[in-house]
Order: sequence, then C-alpha cells, then structure tokens
Amino acid sequence: MQTLTGNIRRLYPFLLPYLLLLLLVLLLKIIHSRDEIYFFINSLHFPAGDIFFPYMTELGSRVTAVTVCLLLLFLSYRSSILMATSLILSATVNLLLKMLFNAPRPSVYFANETRPIYYIPDVEVLSNNFSFPSGHTACAFTIALVLTYITPNKKWGYIYLLIALLVAYSRMYMSQHFLEDVTAGSIVATVITLIWLSWFDNRPFFRDPRWNASLSLKKNAA
Repeated sequence: MQTLTGNIRRLYPFLLPYLLLLLLVLLLKIIHSRDEIYFFINSLHFPAGDIFFPYMTELGSRVTAVTVCLLLLFLSYRSSILMATSLILSATVNLLLKMLFNAPRPSVYFANETRPIYYIPDVEVLSNNFSFPSGHTACAFTIALVLTYITPNKKWGYIYLLIALLVAYSRMYMSQHFLEDVTAGSIVATVITLIWLSWFDNRPFFRDPRWNASLSLKKNAA
C-alpha cells in the first residue's frame, strides 16, 4: 500500500522533470507577459507542425480518454477503474474552474488585436470563455500520471510526460489556450490525480485480487 508521500517518491520519473518545468514556466511568467509569450509561440509555426499538432492534441480528447479506459480493461479491471475515476475527477474539477474563471480564449482575448495572428488552415479555433484551465491538458496529464502509476517500470514516466507536454503545447500552437491555461490544467490533473490514486487505491475493498482480472482471455485462463 502506497501513501501519498510514497507515491511522490515512486513517481519521480514523471514528477521531478515536471516540477523543474513548472519552475521554468514561473520564470518565464516573471520575465515576459502573456501577450509576449503568446505571440512568440504563434511565430513558431511550420508546415509539419500544422499537420502534427492537430493530431497530437486529440490525445487529450474525451475520445482518447474513453479509449484508454476501455483498452485497460484488457490489462486489469483495477487499472481501468483507476484511470476512469481519475479522469472523471480531474475533468470535474477542471470544468468547475473553467466556469469559475470564465476566461476568454486567445481568439476572444485578441479580437481587436492589430498584430497578425497565424491560425492553422482548416482547424476550428474555439471562441468562448472557457480557456482556463485547459481541459485537453488536464486529460493528457491525468492519463500520463495514471499510466506511470500502473506501469511497473516507472522510467516510462519520462515518455508519458513528454506526450502530455506535447498535447499541452499543441493547445498553444493551435491558439486554443495561453501558457497559463495549459500550466493550470497540468497542475490540476497532477495534484488531483496523485491524491486520488494514493487514497482510492488503498481502499480495502479495492485490494481484492479479483480486481486484477481482465477481459484478456489468455490472462483469465491463466
């Protein structure tokens, strides 16, 4: 049974580089304004990125979340339930924060901007006040942290974190979010998921070995 402190130590391949990146983001925010960061990222578009990032961003979608939960049923019911409940909880908290802050997305925030803004052709740019925090980022980080938690080799956490970061960057690259939005989404997901896993996975009823069964006929037959 893992406590919260134990999980923090155990998940260091994910959490340590993530914390270092958070410090870097904090430094950037001290030095540069929201507008400066946005327009710098907006200047970094390139043809391959315009193709790659719209696909990458889908790894933080609800379709991906449901798909991952279903696939984990073939690994173990326990893994699937941990993933599903973590996603539901982090998404709920994230949605409540969106409603609370009512923050405009970049397309709304810069509606009267005279400087040119590049938008990826044929990609819908959202125009509402649900920018903060980023839901796709929260979803991607939740999935990444749970996968690190259930994967025996914790060094895979580096890979999962990289994928989550690419999803977060894709939201800025596509002008759907600001740096503050994706940073907050990642924090919400990481904190909520870490606390939830440490508490829920230690419930006595959930330690029943039967939760380790799966839909895999080979594994069940064994």
